[in-house]
Amino acid sequence: MTAQHRRTPRAAAFMLAALLIAILLTACGTESAPAPTETPPALPLLAASPTTDPRPPVVEGAAIHDPGFGEAGVSNPTQASLAAEGQPAQDAPTITPRPTQAELPMMISASDGLVLQATYYSAPTRPVPAVLMLHQRGRDRTTWDALALRLQAAGYAVLAVDQRGHGETGGAEDWSLAQEDARDALALLSELPGIAPGQIIVIGASVGANLGLNACAGLPGCAAAVLLSPGLDGITTAGAMAQLGARPVLIVASEGDGNNPADSITLDGMAAGDHQLIILPDAGHGTDMLGAIPDLAERIIAWLVARVPPPAPVPIS
Repeated sequence: MTAQHRRTPRAAAFMLAALLIAILLTACGTESAPAPTETPPALPLLAASPTTDPRPPVVEGAAIHDPGFGEAGVSNPTQASLAAEGQPAQDAPTITPRPTQAELPMMISASDGLVLQATYYSAPTRPVPAVLMLHQRGRDRTTWDALALRLQAAGYAVLAVDQRGHGETGGAEDWSLAQEDARDALALLSELPGIAPGQIIVIGASVGANLGLNACAGLPGCAAAVLLSPGLDGITTAGAMAQLGARPVLIVASEGDGNNPADSITLDGMAAGDHQLIILPDAGHGTDMLGAIPDLAERIIAWLVARVPPPAPVPIS
């Protein structure tokens, strides 16, 4: 079932959610506005969509690696930290979060009726590119807080979701249903008011990277993907990387991290378009790398700004 068919039964709910968000965002204006003095109301639940292509839950860990994947097309890891071919080297931007930008609570109804809890970081101007953030197993959306605020300050809208079985969402961990969740959240983000068509980005960590790559590959309006410690198996990624085609992808991995950097090197070799691989020395797994490497967030944002640039920032008066 296509994303369009899934969204048709939910059109009325999407329109209501979009109208409420538009009212909230209009209050902020196209320039910086004072921070809300009270907690914004929770948005209405979105109608559930049917589950397709269910698969048994997969536990992330050592078994996620399939040694049957070869090393064909592997990029040179000694060049991993350099800018991609044809891309100029550039310094990471200096970013200062704007305290007046809004953070709005959101609720998303999953295909089985489970309510996914999320936070939406609105951008200071519109229309803007938007980023969906998917955390790794055992974490929640708060692990993205620092990077989400930096992205918001750089001019992006951001949606960070607590995946099922995690954080405030609760419920049972189920990675087959999580694939539907990621697709639905990405489609919803692309339809929110003020989001630039065709400028959706996904950033995921570990199994969240696998889910994000699959969701991005299936949505033509998804323009780029950033993958922290992705794997090849469990939620398989080889087919998704092929489907991604020429769209740009940034992969970040660490030495001494189980299946990585081997899986990341192999995935990078499968990329058909603009791609960059960063291999870090003993920086941990997934979002742990953001804490271990102080400038990693700025490097990720600089990469995104060069490929899916936000509008010019509004001067702070």
